[in-house]
Amino acid sequence: MKKIVVFGNPLLDTTVFLQDNFLLDKYNLKEDDQKEITSDEMKRLSEDISGYQQHRSAGGCGQNSLRVLQWLTGKRCDAVIFGSVGKDKEADILRGLLKNDGVQTRYIEQDLPTGKTVALVKSPFRSLVAYIGAAEHLPLNDLLREKDFPGLVLNSDFVYIEGYFLTNREETAKHVLDYCNKHNKIVIFNICGKYVCDVCPETVRYFVENSDVIFGNLGEYEAVGKLVGIDTVDELTGRLIGNGRNKMKRYGNIIVITNGDNPGSCIYEGGKKESFPVPKLEKNAVKDTTGAGDAFTGGFIAGLCEGKSVMDCAKIGCYAALHIVQQIGCTLPNFSPNILD
Repeated sequence: MKKIVVFGNPLLDTTVFLQDNFLLDKYNLKEDDQKEITSDEMKRLSEDISGYQQHRSAGGCGQNSLRVLQWLTGKRCDAVIFGSVGKDKEADILRGLLKNDGVQTRYIEQDLPTGKTVALVKSPFRSLVAYIGAAEHLPLNDLLREKDFPGLVLNSDFVYIEGYFLTNREETAKHVLDYCNKHNKIVIFNICGKYVCDVCPETVRYFVENSDVIFGNLGEYEAVGKLVGIDTVDELTGRLIGNGRNKMKRYGNIIVITNGDNPGSCIYEGGKKESFPVPKLEKNAVKDTTGAGDAFTGGFIAGLCEGKSVMDCAKIGCYAALHIVQQIGCTLPNFSPNILD
């Protein structure tokens, strides 16, 4: 059984279905908008949506990827997430949701509310508001007090660190990365968003130079290129692919570049580059694209856990994303996939 440990932002996602623009106007939201709000604003919004049709699911980049991985593998992996939550009912809801999906939680409680996102959907548009709350707070001392931290990392096959985990926790994130590399653990890093490069430029640079598998979309790699003074993504990936410590002798370092519904590419084996197609869906079959990237990453890592080739890993990632975008939120489909068989 392969073991994977994730460090990320545990969030509780709520999707609300609207018939009019009342809530959008009240919270100054545009269609397909997104913004962060304060704890007090989230409390008011939670009260305002109490009478609406709602759908709740676990959220957060790494958390979603783990759930998708376990769906694809039939829960054959030992999957654990570290992250911060509040001392509240939302944290308990998350624990239950993750347990049901085959993911162990090593949540560290903070004196802040559990992070939440609310998606206000007025078909075909959705507006997203988020209160990151406790998820963005994990001092290094709090992590080091977790007795399971060293053993779970040392016994893991892969350690996945999402880019959002860097914000406000750079010391903690660097410690995890350095600890993994000291003990020859395979590190997977997902850039997650261009704004992470703006908020934590030096830490992002450190991570892309010291990770074994890197995920990002084309725009995110362009943002990283600006950090290191490189003009083209090809030149950037050429530099990064040579940074490896060759922990994965079969593949070497792996760099994965996605580009929406356009073909993506993988660079591996010291510089070999291959493109992969992205399967198309009819527009009316797509319900929600927000979990597509998380699903792709989860699928790709599932392929690595099963010893698949790099291009087969990309195919599995696309398969996962294809099915997740037909759900609301990152909701796991109610059938057992067979793509890994």
